Amino acid sequence: MAKIKNLFAEEVLDAKGYPTIETTVVLSNDIIAYSSAPSGTSKGTYEASEVRDTKDKRYYGYGVLKAIENVNKIIAPNLIGIDIYEQQKIDKLMIELDGTQNKSKLGGNAILSVSQAVAKAGAKNSSLPLYLYLRQFISNNNSPKKYPTPLFVMLAGGKHADNSIDLQEILLVPSPSKSFEEKIEIAVNIYHLLEHKLLESDLSTLTSIEAGFSPNFSNNTEALRLIKDVIKNSSYKLSLDVSLGIDVASTSFYKDKQYFLKDKTTPYNPEELIDLYQKLISDFNIIYLEDPFSEDDWSSWQKGFDKLSKDSLIVGDDLTVTNPARLKLALSKNAINGIVVKPNQIGTISETIDVVKTARLNNLKVVVSHRSGETMDDFIADFAIATGADYVKFGAPARERVVKYNRLLRIKREIGRVV
Repeated sequence: MAKIKNLFAEEVLDAKGYPTIETTVVLSNDIIAYSSAPSGTSKGTYEASEVRDTKDKRYYGYGVLKAIENVNKIIAPNLIGIDIYEQQKIDKLMIELDGTQNKSKLGGNAILSVSQAVAKAGAKNSSLPLYLYLRQFISNNNSPKKYPTPLFVMLAGGKHADNSIDLQEILLVPSPSKSFEEKIEIAVNIYHLLEHKLLESDLSTLTSIEAGFSPNFSNNTEALRLIKDVIKNSSYKLSLDVSLGIDVASTSFYKDKQYFLKDKTTPYNPEELIDLYQKLISDFNIIYLEDPFSEDDWSSWQKGFDKLSKDSLIVGDDLTVTNPARLKLALSKNAINGIVVKPNQIGTISETIDVVKTARLNNLKVVVSHRSGETMDDFIADFAIATGADYVKFGAPARERVVKYNRLLRIKREIGRVV
């Protein structure tokens, strides 16, 4: 039996160049594990709260010294001596120490860094890969049942890029019939073909915070048309080898019960927006629609689901924020058939697993996702395999985003050697 001997947090930088929190766990047998918390840019109203040093000039108020203090002075003393395998007990204790509905006292960032580091330490102490260690909290079967299809960011807009596209992400979705290695190759090839097309068209090849290209377009349809043309002129076939997806992040352009998009000079009412989605699905083979309506526009979610779900996966992210109460509400309203899962939206691994279990019981597709402010921590790659995620969304196949894709490739090879 190994117990927590020491636990402490420190500041590190995320992919956006801002501080985040990293927690280190030391066990009684001197095994050491550490993990860091990512941060989002486009955030749902109902997700767990980060603790930031907003009144401090240091790092323009983005520092996390208060969150670190919460780990070192409040969380750590209460966890010393606990068996490292008591993941649920540890997570529950941190939730009780915080005492708020959205973890605003200690910070979801502080709590998550501890929760993930504890899981990593438990895996190391068990001499198990993290994905197998985590799987025991989900089912009794320790063999991964499926391998996820990555949703690769190709073009970016919204809050993720400084350009004219309202849509936050235009995604490439390789066919499920392809092997995981083939899916990676397809995405990389099309990503570079897209880069060459942009250069030929005298468009910018600067990338967003998730490494998707972010040139200026006159409207959203023009961006979709360009990526469709790139696929058409490649060796791949749209709808056969690849399809497209959109993270709409529609809350960002929703105001006064209307949706303001560059594709029309006047705003869209919900019915007009549904009509637009139907046309995009038909014209561009869109099989994945994430947050097509604003996070509290429930009537549009219900109407949209009825009309769109036969041809596309309708996925909640800002709508559900990996929160059991929001998920149950979405299910009761029959609004989604897929859910994005981000551990930092809820704050602990145990709660995240519970959301995945609920999603599975209700036959939802599960999309394990990164955040825009990621770190070099590859925890969620293992988490995706452990939970048998249908999809993963880790950004473009470039920049620091490849850390997660490379981890999935290593796990795939490891599973192949064992099987």
